[in-house]
Amino acid sequence: MKVAVLGTGFGAYHAQLYAKMPDIDSVAVWGRNKEKLQELQDKFQVEITTEMDTVWQDDNIALVDICLPNHLHKEMALKALHAGKHVFIETPVTESLADAEGILHAAGQCGRRVFADLFLRFEYPYQYLYQAIKENTYGRLKELQVKRESPPWWGNLDSTHIGLNFMIHDLDFVTRCMGEAENLSVNRIDVRKEQSLVTACLQYKDAAAYVRGASAMPRAYPFSVGYEAVLEHAVIRYYEDGYADGRTETKLELFLDDEKMEIPLPQSDCYQSAIEHVVQCLKDGKPSCLSIEEAIRTLRAVLSMNQML
Repeated sequence: MKVAVLGTGFGAYHAQLYAKMPDIDSVAVWGRNKEKLQELQDKFQVEITTEMDTVWQDDNIALVDICLPNHLHKEMALKALHAGKHVFIETPVTESLADAEGILHAAGQCGRRVFADLFLRFEYPYQYLYQAIKENTYGRLKELQVKRESPPWWGNLDSTHIGLNFMIHDLDFVTRCMGEAENLSVNRIDVRKEQSLVTACLQYKDAAAYVRGASAMPRAYPFSVGYEAVLEHAVIRYYEDGYADGRTETKLELFLDDEKMEIPLPQSDCYQSAIEHVVQCLKDGKPSCLSIEEAIRTLRAVLSMNQML
């Protein structure tokens, strides 16, 4: 299989991952920055081009991986689909439901598949809780609190932008575990320019979830993610704190009535796992948890939250 990656930002890492995969015969990278392209070619022996038509006209390319700004996702996805390629898109898949549904419609017309990079689904702590809920290991989930907090490292994350560009994976986690909410309420505080605190409350028949996104933390504060899940017969708690100097502190814990256990965390790369999953699904023709239908459900939740801000 030959893959094309559009973009030399995060796309550079995707190109590196594809270049190491035995199922990938070759990788082409499109970008505007010739120096970055040359660096990728030197490091990973990928093909490089600054001409977009080269990608559409190459019949050997089976999959196009779109790592471009959000507003370009629909245009590039439609071009790829009409050129006979499958598509893998960074999140958010688009900035509107109409655009996402347009991609889905085109995929059906063209007989091709579209995947979204909902990579958190391949992070072990989130997989662990999802399986516990799915298998009813500790009874029904009653409350789920999910957080993502950061110093101002990621550009504009005011209350208008934090949902699509920061909280989307946490909202995806909640909707995957619990389904679409019956009711939704949101609290927001814009602390400083481009820095905000937003908490969404998703209410279900007999449960609730709280998703907190914070981009206004001090610079000495870690990039912090995690959750606490209260089930009928257990509590599962996870956190990971990543500091600017490279230190990381992380823990996954299970609390029962008479026992507390720390769950070992295997070393894995969720981005690599997501890409390997997409390639394997194309190879085997199997359904995917990264389908655009899944991404549309998540996008609907994020945009519903945004409407209340």
